[in-house]
Amino acid sequence: MTTDEPTDDVVVHPWWPRGWRAVALAALAVLFLVLGVVQARADSLTPDEGADLTAGLTALVHRDARMVPEHPVLPKVLVAAPALLGRPVVPASPAWRRGESFDHAEEIVVATRAAGRFDRVLLLGRLVPLALAVACALVIHALGARLFGPDAGAAGAALWLGLPVVLGFGHLATIDIPFSLATLLVALGSLRLLERPGERRAAELGALVGVALATRHTGLVLAVVAVGLTVWALRRDRRQAAVAVALLALCSLAVLWGVYRAVAPSAPAGAARAQLEGVEAAASEESAAARLVAASPTPLEWRAGFAYLVLTSDDKPSYLFGQAWTGGRWWYFPGSLLVKVPAPALVLLVAGPLALRHHAVGLRRRVLTAVVLPAGLLLAFTMAQPLTLGVRLVLPVVALLLVAASAAAAAPQRWVRASVAGVVALQVVAMVASAPHSIAWTTPPFRPAYRWASDSNVDYGQDRDRLADWARGRDAWVSLGRARGIPRPAGTRPLLEADPAALTGWVAVGVSDLTRTHRDELAWLRRWCPVDTIGGSILIYRFDAPPGPTPGPDRPVADCFGAARSHR
Repeated sequence: MTTDEPTDDVVVHPWWPRGWRAVALAALAVLFLVLGVVQARADSLTPDEGADLTAGLTALVHRDARMVPEHPVLPKVLVAAPALLGRPVVPASPAWRRGESFDHAEEIVVATRAAGRFDRVLLLGRLVPLALAVACALVIHALGARLFGPDAGAAGAALWLGLPVVLGFGHLATIDIPFSLATLLVALGSLRLLERPGERRAAELGALVGVALATRHTGLVLAVVAVGLTVWALRRDRRQAAVAVALLALCSLAVLWGVYRAVAPSAPAGAARAQLEGVEAAASEESAAARLVAASPTPLEWRAGFAYLVLTSDDKPSYLFGQAWTGGRWWYFPGSLLVKVPAPALVLLVAGPLALRHHAVGLRRRVLTAVVLPAGLLLAFTMAQPLTLGVRLVLPVVALLLVAASAAAAAPQRWVRASVAGVVALQVVAMVASAPHSIAWTTPPFRPAYRWASDSNVDYGQDRDRLADWARGRDAWVSLGRARGIPRPAGTRPLLEADPAALTGWVAVGVSDLTRTHRDELAWLRRWCPVDTIGGSILIYRFDAPPGPTPGPDRPVADCFGAARSHR
Protein backbone atom coordinates (compact mmCIF):
# COMPACT_ATOMS: atom_id res chain seq x y z
CA MET A 1 0.00 0.00 0.00
CA THR A 2 1.28 3.47 -0.82
CA THR A 3 1.32 6.05 1.94
CA ASP A 4 1.31 9.44 0.23
CA GLU A 5 -0.38 11.99 2.51
CA PRO A 6 -2.51 14.84 1.14
CA THR A 7 -0.49 17.74 2.47
CA ASP A 8 3.07 16.56 2.93
CA ASP A 9 4.41 18.29 -0.16
CA VAL A 10 2.02 21.18 -0.78
CA VAL A 11 3.65 24.57 -1.29
CA VAL A 12 1.30 27.29 -0.01
CA HIS A 13 1.78 31.01 -0.59
CA PRO A 14 -1.43 32.61 0.72
CA TRP A 15 -2.12 36.16 -0.35
CA TRP A 16 -5.50 36.85 1.20
CA PRO A 17 -6.83 36.11 4.65
CA ARG A 18 -9.33 33.26 4.59
CA GLY A 19 -12.30 35.52 5.28
CA TRP A 20 -11.56 37.80 2.34
CA ARG A 21 -11.30 34.86 -0.05
CA ALA A 22 -14.67 33.58 1.11
CA VAL A 23 -16.28 37.01 0.72
CA ALA A 24 -14.84 37.49 -2.78
CA LEU A 25 -15.96 34.05 -3.97
CA ALA A 26 -19.41 34.49 -2.44
CA ALA A 27 -19.80 37.85 -4.19
CA LEU A 28 -18.73 36.31 -7.50
CA ALA A 29 -21.16 33.41 -7.03
CA VAL A 30 -24.01 35.84 -6.33
CA LEU A 31 -23.11 37.86 -9.45
CA PHE A 32 -23.03 34.66 -11.49
CA LEU A 33 -26.42 33.57 -10.18
CA VAL A 34 -28.04 36.96 -10.77
CA LEU A 35 -26.81 37.14 -14.37
CA GLY A 36 -27.80 33.51 -14.86
CA VAL A 37 -31.33 33.99 -13.58
CA VAL A 38 -31.80 37.04 -15.82
CA GLN A 39 -30.83 34.98 -18.86
CA ALA A 40 -32.81 31.96 -17.67
CA ARG A 41 -35.91 34.15 -17.69
CA ALA A 42 -35.20 35.72 -21.09
CA ASP A 43 -33.80 32.94 -23.28
CA SER A 44 -36.13 30.68 -25.25
CA LEU A 45 -36.49 26.96 -24.79
CA THR A 46 -33.61 25.21 -26.58
CA PRO A 47 -34.03 21.90 -28.45
CA ASP A 48 -32.14 19.73 -25.94
CA GLU A 49 -33.98 21.30 -23.01
CA GLY A 50 -37.30 20.41 -24.58
CA ALA A 51 -36.32 16.74 -24.71
CA ASP A 52 -34.51 16.58 -21.36
CA LEU A 53 -36.93 18.56 -19.20
CA THR A 54 -40.02 16.81 -20.54
CA ALA A 55 -38.39 13.39 -20.15
CA GLY A 56 -37.66 14.20 -16.52
CA LEU A 57 -41.20 15.42 -15.93
CA THR A 58 -42.61 12.24 -17.43
CA ALA A 59 -40.29 10.08 -15.32
CA LEU A 60 -41.38 11.78 -12.09
CA VAL A 61 -45.10 12.00 -12.88
CA HIS A 62 -45.54 8.51 -14.34
CA ARG A 63 -42.65 6.82 -12.47
CA ASP A 64 -41.35 5.55 -15.78
CA ALA A 65 -37.82 5.96 -17.21
CA ARG A 66 -38.61 4.60 -20.67
CA MET A 67 -39.13 8.11 -22.10
CA VAL A 68 -35.43 8.97 -21.81
CA PRO A 69 -34.22 8.10 -25.32
CA GLU A 70 -30.54 8.99 -25.23
CA HIS A 71 -29.05 10.27 -21.95
CA PRO A 72 -29.21 8.82 -18.44
CA VAL A 73 -32.06 9.87 -16.23
CA LEU A 74 -30.41 11.61 -13.26
CA PRO A 75 -29.86 15.15 -14.65
CA LYS A 76 -33.33 15.11 -16.18
CA VAL A 77 -35.14 14.33 -12.95
CA LEU A 78 -32.97 16.85 -11.08
CA VAL A 79 -34.17 19.71 -13.30
CA ALA A 80 -37.71 18.35 -13.44
CA ALA A 81 -38.16 18.11 -9.65
CA PRO A 82 -38.48 21.88 -9.00
CA ALA A 83 -40.23 22.33 -12.36
CA LEU A 84 -43.11 20.27 -10.99
CA LEU A 85 -43.88 23.23 -8.73
CA GLY A 86 -44.91 25.12 -11.87
CA ARG A 87 -47.71 22.55 -12.44
CA PRO A 88 -46.78 21.31 -15.93
CA VAL A 89 -49.32 19.34 -17.95
CA VAL A 90 -47.96 15.79 -18.42
CA PRO A 91 -50.64 13.73 -20.19
CA ALA A 92 -50.84 9.94 -20.16
CA SER A 93 -51.36 10.07 -23.91
CA PRO A 94 -51.12 7.36 -26.58
CA ALA A 95 -47.62 8.66 -27.41
CA TRP A 96 -46.59 8.02 -23.81
CA ARG A 97 -48.11 4.54 -23.82
CA ARG A 98 -46.29 3.70 -27.05
CA GLY A 99 -42.99 5.08 -25.74
CA GLU A 100 -42.73 7.77 -28.45
CA SER A 101 -40.59 10.15 -26.44
CA PHE A 102 -40.26 13.06 -28.87
CA ASP A 103 -43.97 13.15 -29.67
CA HIS A 104 -44.77 13.04 -25.96
CA ALA A 105 -42.27 15.85 -25.30
CA GLU A 106 -44.07 17.99 -27.86
CA GLU A 107 -47.41 17.22 -26.21
CA ILE A 108 -46.09 18.38 -22.82
CA VAL A 109 -44.71 21.63 -24.23
CA VAL A 110 -47.87 22.41 -26.20
CA ALA A 111 -50.23 21.60 -23.33
CA THR A 112 -48.22 23.47 -20.71
CA ARG A 113 -47.89 26.53 -22.95
CA ALA A 114 -51.63 26.45 -23.58
CA ALA A 115 -52.18 26.43 -19.80
CA GLY A 116 -49.96 29.54 -19.49
CA ARG A 117 -47.46 27.81 -17.20
CA PHE A 118 -44.54 26.93 -19.42
CA ASP A 119 -42.31 29.94 -18.74
CA ARG A 120 -42.52 29.29 -15.00
CA VAL A 121 -41.87 25.56 -15.44
CA LEU A 122 -38.82 26.25 -17.59
CA LEU A 123 -37.40 28.85 -15.20
CA LEU A 124 -37.76 26.54 -12.20
CA GLY A 125 -35.95 23.78 -14.10
CA ARG A 126 -33.14 26.14 -15.12
CA LEU A 127 -32.40 27.07 -11.51
CA VAL A 128 -30.94 23.60 -10.95
CA PRO A 129 -28.02 23.83 -13.41
CA LEU A 130 -27.25 27.31 -12.10
CA ALA A 131 -26.91 25.87 -8.60
CA LEU A 132 -24.86 22.96 -9.95
CA ALA A 133 -22.52 25.36 -11.78
CA VAL A 134 -21.79 27.03 -8.45
CA ALA A 135 -21.34 23.57 -6.91
CA CYS A 136 -18.73 22.89 -9.62
CA ALA A 137 -16.86 25.98 -8.44
CA LEU A 138 -16.94 24.68 -4.86
CA VAL A 139 -15.48 21.32 -5.89
CA ILE A 140 -12.81 23.03 -8.02
CA HIS A 141 -12.00 25.10 -4.94
CA ALA A 142 -11.79 21.96 -2.79
CA LEU A 143 -9.50 20.21 -5.27
CA GLY A 144 -7.25 23.23 -5.81
CA ALA A 145 -6.98 23.99 -2.09
CA ARG A 146 -6.29 20.34 -1.27
CA LEU A 147 -3.51 20.16 -3.85
CA PHE A 148 -1.93 23.61 -3.93
CA GLY A 149 -3.34 25.71 -1.10
CA PRO A 150 -6.22 28.14 -0.53
CA ASP A 151 -5.24 30.77 -3.10
CA ALA A 152 -5.14 28.11 -5.81
CA GLY A 153 -8.56 26.82 -4.82
CA ALA A 154 -10.03 30.31 -4.92
CA ALA A 155 -8.39 31.08 -8.28
CA GLY A 156 -9.69 27.88 -9.90
CA ALA A 157 -13.23 28.49 -8.63
CA ALA A 158 -13.19 32.13 -9.79
CA LEU A 159 -11.88 31.17 -13.23
CA TRP A 160 -14.74 28.68 -13.63
CA LEU A 161 -17.44 31.14 -12.60
CA GLY A 162 -15.87 33.80 -14.81
CA LEU A 163 -16.14 31.77 -18.02
CA PRO A 164 -18.85 33.20 -20.31
CA VAL A 165 -19.51 29.73 -21.69
CA VAL A 166 -20.22 28.43 -18.17
CA LEU A 167 -22.70 31.26 -17.61
CA GLY A 168 -24.20 30.53 -21.03
CA PHE A 169 -24.83 26.84 -20.42
CA GLY A 170 -25.18 27.16 -16.67
CA HIS A 171 -28.65 28.61 -17.11
CA LEU A 172 -29.90 25.88 -19.47
CA ALA A 173 -31.63 22.71 -18.27
CA THR A 174 -29.27 20.33 -20.09
CA ILE A 175 -26.78 17.67 -19.01
CA ASP A 176 -23.54 19.59 -19.60
CA ILE A 177 -23.20 21.24 -16.19
CA PRO A 178 -24.43 18.17 -14.22
CA PHE A 179 -21.84 15.96 -15.91
CA SER A 180 -19.13 18.55 -15.24
CA LEU A 181 -19.99 18.32 -11.54
CA ALA A 182 -20.03 14.52 -11.63
CA THR A 183 -16.60 14.53 -13.31
CA LEU A 184 -15.16 16.83 -10.67
CA LEU A 185 -16.57 14.65 -7.89
CA VAL A 186 -14.94 11.57 -9.45
CA ALA A 187 -11.65 13.49 -9.56
CA LEU A 188 -12.03 14.37 -5.87
CA GLY A 189 -12.80 10.74 -5.04
CA SER A 190 -9.79 9.61 -7.07
CA LEU A 191 -7.55 12.05 -5.23
CA ARG A 192 -8.78 10.80 -1.86
CA LEU A 193 -8.08 7.23 -2.92
CA LEU A 194 -4.55 8.08 -4.05
CA GLU A 195 -3.88 9.90 -0.79
CA ARG A 196 -5.00 7.02 1.40
CA PRO A 197 -5.59 3.83 -0.63
CA GLY A 198 -8.00 1.28 0.75
CA GLU A 199 -11.27 -0.55 0.24
CA ARG A 200 -13.40 2.16 1.86
CA ARG A 201 -12.20 4.92 -0.41
CA ALA A 202 -12.49 2.61 -3.43
CA ALA A 203 -16.14 2.08 -2.49
CA GLU A 204 -16.63 5.85 -2.16
CA LEU A 205 -15.06 6.36 -5.59
CA GLY A 206 -17.34 3.66 -7.00
CA ALA A 207 -20.41 5.49 -5.72
CA LEU A 208 -19.22 8.68 -7.43
CA VAL A 209 -18.59 6.79 -10.66
CA GLY A 210 -22.17 5.51 -10.38
CA VAL A 211 -23.38 9.11 -10.19
CA ALA A 212 -21.35 9.93 -13.32
CA LEU A 213 -22.81 6.92 -15.16
CA ALA A 214 -26.31 8.00 -14.17
CA THR A 215 -25.57 11.47 -15.57
CA ARG A 216 -23.95 10.76 -18.93
CA HIS A 217 -22.81 7.66 -20.77
CA THR A 218 -19.39 9.29 -21.15
CA GLY A 219 -19.04 8.34 -17.49
CA LEU A 220 -17.78 5.02 -18.86
CA VAL A 221 -14.48 6.79 -19.53
CA LEU A 222 -14.33 7.83 -15.88
CA ALA A 223 -15.17 4.27 -14.80
CA VAL A 224 -12.19 2.93 -16.74
CA VAL A 225 -9.93 5.59 -15.20
CA ALA A 226 -11.23 4.81 -11.71
CA VAL A 227 -10.48 1.10 -12.09
CA GLY A 228 -6.98 1.86 -13.36
CA LEU A 229 -6.26 4.28 -10.51
CA THR A 230 -7.48 1.74 -7.94
CA VAL A 231 -5.19 -0.95 -9.32
CA TRP A 232 -2.29 1.51 -9.37
CA ALA A 233 -2.90 2.79 -5.85
CA LEU A 234 -3.00 -0.75 -4.42
CA ARG A 235 -0.49 -2.35 -6.76
CA ARG A 236 1.67 -3.63 -3.87
CA ASP A 237 -1.14 -5.84 -2.56
CA ARG A 238 -2.87 -7.69 -5.39
CA ARG A 239 -5.51 -9.23 -3.17
CA GLN A 240 -6.46 -5.88 -1.70
CA ALA A 241 -6.47 -4.36 -5.20
CA ALA A 242 -8.86 -7.06 -6.44
CA VAL A 243 -11.19 -6.53 -3.48
CA ALA A 244 -11.10 -2.76 -3.97
CA VAL A 245 -11.90 -3.03 -7.70
CA ALA A 246 -14.80 -5.38 -6.90
CA LEU A 247 -16.15 -2.90 -4.35
CA LEU A 248 -15.77 -0.04 -6.81
CA ALA A 249 -17.72 -1.94 -9.47
CA LEU A 250 -20.45 -3.06 -7.07
CA CYS A 251 -20.92 0.44 -5.65
CA SER A 252 -21.04 1.95 -9.15
CA LEU A 253 -23.73 -0.50 -10.24
CA ALA A 254 -25.62 -0.09 -6.97
CA VAL A 255 -25.84 3.68 -7.41
CA LEU A 256 -26.78 3.40 -11.09
CA TRP A 257 -29.50 0.85 -10.37
CA GLY A 258 -30.61 2.82 -7.33
CA VAL A 259 -31.11 6.00 -9.35
CA TYR A 260 -33.15 4.23 -12.03
CA ARG A 261 -35.32 2.22 -9.66
CA ALA A 262 -35.89 5.20 -7.39
CA VAL A 263 -37.35 6.95 -10.43
CA ALA A 264 -39.03 3.91 -11.99
CA PRO A 265 -39.62 1.09 -9.46
CA SER A 266 -40.08 -1.46 -12.24
CA ALA A 267 -38.46 -1.97 -15.62
CA PRO A 268 -40.46 -1.26 -18.78
CA ALA A 269 -42.78 -4.03 -19.93
CA GLY A 270 -44.78 -4.91 -23.01
CA ALA A 271 -44.42 -2.75 -26.11
CA ALA A 272 -42.15 -0.23 -24.35
CA ARG A 273 -39.71 -2.97 -23.36
CA ALA A 274 -39.76 -4.44 -26.86
CA GLN A 275 -38.98 -0.99 -28.28
CA LEU A 276 -35.95 -0.51 -26.02
CA GLU A 277 -34.69 -4.01 -26.72
CA GLY A 278 -35.06 -3.36 -30.44
CA VAL A 279 -32.91 -0.23 -30.19
CA GLU A 280 -30.32 -2.20 -28.23
CA ALA A 281 -30.28 -5.02 -30.79
CA ALA A 282 -29.92 -2.62 -33.73
CA ALA A 283 -26.97 -0.84 -32.13
CA SER A 284 -25.30 -4.13 -31.23
CA GLU A 285 -25.20 -5.03 -34.91
CA GLU A 286 -23.28 -1.84 -35.68
CA SER A 287 -20.92 -1.37 -32.74
CA ALA A 288 -18.67 -3.53 -30.58
CA ALA A 289 -19.02 -0.98 -27.78
CA ALA A 290 -22.81 -1.34 -27.95
CA ARG A 291 -22.45 -5.12 -27.68
CA LEU A 292 -20.28 -4.77 -24.59
CA VAL A 293 -22.75 -2.39 -22.94
CA ALA A 294 -25.65 -4.68 -23.89
CA ALA A 295 -23.91 -7.51 -22.03
CA SER A 296 -23.35 -5.41 -18.90
CA PRO A 297 -25.45 -5.82 -15.72
CA THR A 298 -26.93 -2.32 -16.04
CA PRO A 299 -30.58 -1.17 -16.29
CA LEU A 300 -32.27 -1.78 -19.63
CA GLU A 301 -33.22 1.90 -19.94
CA TRP A 302 -29.57 2.92 -19.50
CA ARG A 303 -28.31 0.35 -22.01
CA ALA A 304 -30.94 1.41 -24.54
CA GLY A 305 -29.90 5.03 -24.07
CA PHE A 306 -26.34 4.14 -24.98
CA ALA A 307 -27.60 2.19 -27.98
CA TYR A 308 -29.66 5.17 -29.13
CA LEU A 309 -26.56 7.37 -29.04
CA VAL A 310 -24.66 4.81 -31.12
CA LEU A 311 -27.41 4.78 -33.74
CA THR A 312 -27.72 8.57 -33.92
CA SER A 313 -24.05 9.58 -33.63
CA ASP A 314 -23.37 9.69 -37.35
CA ASP A 315 -21.58 12.29 -39.44
CA LYS A 316 -23.42 15.60 -39.53
CA PRO A 317 -22.72 19.04 -41.06
CA SER A 318 -20.08 21.03 -39.15
CA TYR A 319 -18.74 24.57 -39.21
CA LEU A 320 -15.85 26.38 -37.52
CA PHE A 321 -13.33 29.08 -38.48
CA GLY A 322 -15.36 29.81 -41.62
CA GLN A 323 -14.94 26.23 -42.88
CA ALA A 324 -17.85 23.88 -43.55
CA TRP A 325 -17.58 20.08 -43.71
CA THR A 326 -19.43 16.90 -42.73
CA GLY A 327 -18.40 14.69 -39.80
CA GLY A 328 -15.82 15.16 -37.08
CA ARG A 329 -12.33 16.61 -37.25
CA TRP A 330 -9.71 16.19 -34.55
CA TRP A 331 -9.14 19.93 -34.21
CA TYR A 332 -12.80 20.91 -33.84
CA PHE A 333 -12.95 20.91 -30.03
CA PRO A 334 -9.52 22.49 -29.45
CA GLY A 335 -10.57 25.07 -32.03
CA SER A 336 -13.88 25.63 -30.25
CA LEU A 337 -12.01 26.30 -27.01
CA LEU A 338 -9.92 28.87 -28.87
CA VAL A 339 -13.11 30.63 -30.00
CA LYS A 340 -15.11 30.38 -26.76
CA VAL A 341 -12.59 30.75 -23.91
CA PRO A 342 -11.03 34.18 -23.17
CA ALA A 343 -7.45 34.19 -24.43
CA PRO A 344 -5.78 34.91 -21.03
CA ALA A 345 -7.67 32.00 -19.44
CA LEU A 346 -6.78 29.73 -22.36
CA VAL A 347 -3.09 30.58 -21.92
CA LEU A 348 -3.40 29.75 -18.23
CA LEU A 349 -5.10 26.43 -19.04
CA VAL A 350 -2.14 25.46 -21.20
CA ALA A 351 0.74 27.03 -19.26
CA GLY A 352 -0.61 26.86 -15.70
CA PRO A 353 0.24 23.18 -15.16
CA LEU A 354 3.91 24.06 -15.74
CA ALA A 355 3.85 25.39 -12.17
CA LEU A 356 3.60 21.77 -11.02
CA ARG A 357 7.38 21.58 -11.28
CA HIS A 358 7.59 23.57 -8.04
CA HIS A 359 5.87 20.75 -6.17
CA ALA A 360 7.19 17.42 -4.98
CA VAL A 361 6.97 14.26 -7.08
CA GLY A 362 4.19 12.72 -4.98
CA LEU A 363 1.89 15.68 -5.50
CA ARG A 364 2.65 15.90 -9.20
CA ARG A 365 1.79 12.23 -9.57
CA ARG A 366 -1.55 12.70 -7.86
CA VAL A 367 -2.44 15.68 -10.04
CA LEU A 368 -1.50 13.87 -13.23
CA THR A 369 -3.42 10.70 -12.39
CA ALA A 370 -6.52 12.12 -10.68
CA VAL A 371 -6.97 15.31 -12.75
CA VAL A 372 -4.94 15.47 -15.95
CA LEU A 373 -5.39 11.82 -17.00
CA PRO A 374 -9.22 11.84 -16.96
CA ALA A 375 -9.22 15.27 -18.64
CA GLY A 376 -7.02 13.93 -21.44
CA LEU A 377 -9.07 10.77 -21.94
CA LEU A 378 -12.37 12.67 -21.94
CA LEU A 379 -10.98 15.12 -24.49
CA ALA A 380 -9.65 12.30 -26.67
CA PHE A 381 -12.98 10.48 -26.53
CA THR A 382 -14.92 13.62 -27.44
CA MET A 383 -12.54 14.44 -30.28
CA ALA A 384 -12.92 10.91 -31.68
CA GLN A 385 -16.73 10.92 -31.88
CA PRO A 386 -18.44 12.63 -34.84
CA LEU A 387 -20.81 15.05 -33.07
CA THR A 388 -19.49 18.60 -33.40
CA LEU A 389 -22.07 20.24 -31.14
CA GLY A 390 -19.91 22.92 -29.55
CA VAL A 391 -17.59 23.50 -26.63
CA ARG A 392 -20.30 22.49 -24.15
CA LEU A 393 -19.33 18.85 -24.72
CA VAL A 394 -15.87 19.47 -23.23
CA LEU A 395 -16.91 21.57 -20.22
CA PRO A 396 -15.85 18.72 -17.86
CA VAL A 397 -12.40 18.83 -19.46
CA VAL A 398 -12.21 22.59 -18.92
CA ALA A 399 -13.20 22.15 -15.26
CA LEU A 400 -10.45 19.58 -14.66
CA LEU A 401 -7.82 21.64 -16.47
CA LEU A 402 -8.71 24.65 -14.32
CA VAL A 403 -7.80 22.56 -11.27
CA ALA A 404 -4.39 21.77 -12.76
CA ALA A 405 -3.91 25.37 -13.93
CA SER A 406 -4.63 26.67 -10.43
CA ALA A 407 -1.16 25.44 -9.46
CA ALA A 408 0.10 28.73 -10.87
CA ALA A 409 -1.63 30.58 -8.02
CA ALA A 410 0.71 28.78 -5.60
CA ALA A 411 3.90 29.43 -7.58
CA PRO A 412 6.78 30.96 -5.61
CA GLN A 413 7.24 33.81 -8.12
CA ARG A 414 5.11 36.82 -7.21
CA TRP A 415 4.76 37.86 -10.86
CA VAL A 416 3.18 34.49 -11.70
CA ARG A 417 0.62 34.82 -8.92
CA ALA A 418 -0.06 38.42 -9.92
CA SER A 419 -0.63 37.24 -13.50
CA VAL A 420 -3.16 34.68 -12.28
CA ALA A 421 -4.99 37.39 -10.35
CA GLY A 422 -5.04 39.52 -13.49
CA VAL A 423 -6.44 36.66 -15.55
CA VAL A 424 -9.20 36.14 -12.97
CA ALA A 425 -10.11 39.83 -13.10
CA LEU A 426 -10.17 39.91 -16.90
CA GLN A 427 -12.30 36.80 -17.02
CA VAL A 428 -14.88 38.15 -14.61
CA VAL A 429 -15.11 41.28 -16.78
CA ALA A 430 -15.62 39.06 -19.85
CA MET A 431 -18.34 37.09 -18.08
CA VAL A 432 -20.24 40.25 -17.14
CA ALA A 433 -19.78 41.70 -20.64
CA SER A 434 -21.16 38.51 -22.23
CA ALA A 435 -24.58 39.03 -20.62
CA PRO A 436 -27.37 38.91 -21.66
CA HIS A 437 -26.23 36.82 -24.65
CA SER A 438 -23.60 34.58 -23.05
CA ILE A 439 -24.33 31.58 -25.27
CA ALA A 440 -23.42 33.50 -28.43
CA TRP A 441 -20.33 35.15 -26.91
CA THR A 442 -16.97 34.59 -28.60
CA THR A 443 -13.59 35.91 -27.60
CA PRO A 444 -11.69 38.50 -29.66
CA PRO A 445 -10.56 38.30 -32.42
CA PHE A 446 -13.25 35.75 -33.36
CA ARG A 447 -15.95 38.34 -33.96
CA PRO A 448 -18.56 38.70 -35.25
CA ALA A 449 -19.33 35.23 -33.96
CA TYR A 450 -21.44 34.14 -36.93
CA ARG A 451 -18.43 34.22 -39.25
CA TRP A 452 -16.39 31.88 -37.03
CA ALA A 453 -18.71 29.37 -35.37
CA SER A 454 -22.22 27.95 -35.30
CA ASP A 455 -24.37 25.38 -33.49
CA SER A 456 -24.33 25.79 -29.70
CA ASN A 457 -21.09 27.76 -29.91
CA VAL A 458 -23.32 30.60 -31.10
CA ASP A 459 -26.86 29.49 -31.89
CA TYR A 460 -28.82 27.14 -29.63
CA GLY A 461 -32.25 28.53 -30.53
CA GLN A 462 -32.05 30.79 -27.47
CA ASP A 463 -33.35 33.90 -29.23
CA ARG A 464 -36.58 32.57 -30.73
CA ASP A 465 -38.77 34.67 -28.42
CA ARG A 466 -36.77 37.79 -29.28
CA LEU A 467 -37.28 36.95 -32.95
CA ALA A 468 -41.03 36.67 -32.37
CA ASP A 469 -41.05 40.17 -30.88
CA TRP A 470 -39.02 41.56 -33.80
CA ALA A 471 -41.11 39.83 -36.46
CA ARG A 472 -44.45 41.42 -35.52
CA GLY A 473 -45.77 43.36 -38.49
CA ARG A 474 -42.79 42.63 -40.73
CA ASP A 475 -44.08 39.63 -42.75
CA ALA A 476 -40.53 38.25 -42.61
CA TRP A 477 -39.07 35.11 -44.15
CA VAL A 478 -37.63 33.00 -41.30
CA SER A 479 -35.41 29.94 -40.87
CA LEU A 480 -34.54 29.05 -37.29
CA GLY A 481 -34.03 25.76 -35.45
CA ARG A 482 -36.50 25.41 -32.60
CA ALA A 483 -37.59 23.01 -29.90
CA ARG A 484 -40.50 20.64 -30.41
CA GLY A 485 -43.83 22.16 -29.51
CA ILE A 486 -42.67 25.72 -30.26
CA PRO A 487 -44.23 27.09 -33.48
CA ARG A 488 -42.62 29.40 -35.99
CA PRO A 489 -43.20 33.03 -34.92
CA ALA A 490 -46.64 34.26 -35.88
CA GLY A 491 -46.87 36.26 -39.09
CA THR A 492 -43.66 34.83 -40.60
CA ARG A 493 -43.07 32.71 -43.69
CA PRO A 494 -40.71 29.68 -44.07
CA LEU A 495 -37.51 30.84 -45.73
CA LEU A 496 -36.62 27.34 -46.97
CA GLU A 497 -39.72 27.44 -49.19
CA ALA A 498 -38.84 30.82 -50.70
CA ASP A 499 -37.51 31.35 -54.21
CA PRO A 500 -34.47 33.69 -53.95
CA ALA A 501 -35.21 34.80 -57.51
CA ALA A 502 -38.51 36.29 -56.33
CA LEU A 503 -37.97 37.03 -52.62
CA THR A 504 -38.07 40.58 -51.22
CA GLY A 505 -38.48 42.11 -47.76
CA TRP A 506 -37.15 41.04 -44.39
CA VAL A 507 -35.25 37.80 -43.80
CA ALA A 508 -34.25 36.33 -40.42
CA VAL A 509 -32.03 33.25 -40.22
CA GLY A 510 -30.33 31.41 -37.39
CA VAL A 511 -26.56 31.18 -37.67
CA SER A 512 -26.70 27.37 -37.51
CA ASP A 513 -29.28 27.17 -40.29
CA LEU A 514 -27.15 29.42 -42.49
CA THR A 515 -23.77 27.76 -41.95
CA ARG A 516 -24.59 24.23 -40.87
CA THR A 517 -28.07 22.68 -40.82
CA HIS A 518 -29.36 24.12 -44.13
CA ARG A 519 -26.12 25.44 -45.54
CA ASP A 520 -26.77 24.09 -49.06
CA GLU A 521 -30.33 25.40 -49.31
CA LEU A 522 -29.31 28.83 -47.96
CA ALA A 523 -25.96 29.14 -49.73
CA TRP A 524 -27.36 32.07 -51.78
CA LEU A 525 -27.89 34.11 -48.59
CA ARG A 526 -24.24 33.93 -47.46
CA ARG A 527 -23.06 36.33 -50.17
CA TRP A 528 -25.23 39.17 -48.78
CA CYS A 529 -24.43 41.20 -45.68
CA PRO A 530 -26.76 41.13 -42.65
CA VAL A 531 -28.08 44.53 -41.59
CA ASP A 532 -28.72 43.55 -37.97
CA THR A 533 -28.59 40.71 -35.48
CA ILE A 534 -30.82 39.42 -32.69
CA GLY A 535 -28.74 38.29 -29.72
CA GLY A 536 -25.82 37.45 -31.98
CA SER A 537 -27.45 34.14 -32.97
CA ILE A 538 -29.98 35.35 -35.58
CA LEU A 539 -29.01 37.41 -38.63
CA ILE A 540 -31.35 39.96 -40.19
CA TYR A 541 -31.34 40.80 -43.92
CA ARG A 542 -33.38 43.28 -45.97
CA PHE A 543 -33.91 42.99 -49.72
CA ASP A 544 -35.57 45.61 -51.92
CA ALA A 545 -34.95 43.41 -54.97
CA PRO A 546 -34.64 39.61 -55.26
CA PRO A 547 -31.14 38.45 -54.25
CA GLY A 548 -31.03 35.58 -56.76
CA PRO A 549 -29.90 31.94 -56.33
CA THR A 550 -26.15 32.38 -56.87
CA PRO A 551 -24.40 30.61 -53.96
CA GLY A 552 -22.02 32.44 -51.66
CA PRO A 553 -18.90 31.21 -49.80
CA ASP A 554 -18.95 28.87 -46.81
CA ARG A 555 -18.24 31.84 -44.55
CA PRO A 556 -20.98 34.50 -44.59
CA VAL A 557 -19.75 37.90 -45.75
CA ALA A 558 -19.00 40.69 -43.29
CA ASP A 559 -21.95 42.53 -41.80
CA CYS A 560 -23.34 45.91 -42.80
CA PHE A 561 -25.12 46.58 -39.50
CA GLY A 562 -27.16 49.77 -39.63
CA ALA A 563 -27.52 49.78 -43.42
CA ALA A 564 -30.95 50.21 -44.96
CA ARG A 565 -30.61 47.05 -47.08
CA SER A 566 -28.33 44.07 -47.59
CA HIS A 567 -25.73 44.21 -50.33
CA ARG A 568 -22.87 42.09 -51.64
